[in-house]
Amino acid sequence: MNLRLAVLLLSFSLAAHAQTAEERLLRAIAEGKQLVAEGIVARGAVKLDAGNDTGETPLHLAIEKEYRPLMLMLLKAGAPVGARTANGETPLHYAALHEDPWYVEELVAAHADTRARNKDGESVLQWAVMTGNAKTALFLLQRGADPKTVDLKGNSLLHGCADGGHLELAQAFVSLGVDPRLRNKEGKRPLDLARERGYKELASYLQKFQ
Repeated sequence: MNLRLAVLLLSFSLAAHAQTAEERLLRAIAEGKQLVAEGIVARGAVKLDAGNDTGETPLHLAIEKEYRPLMLMLLKAGAPVGARTANGETPLHYAALHEDPWYVEELVAAHADTRARNKDGESVLQWAVMTGNAKTALFLLQRGADPKTVDLKGNSLLHGCADGGHLELAQAFVSLGVDPRLRNKEGKRPLDLARERGYKELASYLQKFQ
């Protein structure tokens, strides 16, 4: 082995050892190496509240990538369900992006806050609505999520329904007392958004309340 190759191998070895367990865990999840990540968690001695550059913890990333076994391992190992990204999103925000409510159910069972909001004032329920995940939204409502929340831009959950064309969710929120006439900070009602997006059936429904 020549001297240059030996130096390169030593450099790689030192770099690998220089990484902390937290860095190795975050990297393994980000690179899709679920089994490697599970092994790191199983060995213990890793801080599960450590985050990446945007503040995402291993639990955030496991949920984002739909790694169910890893998510359960992290919860069992004590990963904080209230951890927040740099923008204030909790793992429950990420779970709300999935149509399957399983992720939300597991986090709520671990005492995640169903009324958590990020720095934009967006609630977990609002994230479920924005992606049209009706089953997840219904579960959150049953577990205490507030249907009358408004984000910092003045958007209600009905604005979210109108933006994505989610008629059944809109009907549910109206029945729960969400005001369909509420205007956001741009002066737009849910009806205005539904018309702009071309959701005729939803617009017709919202028109009844103007």
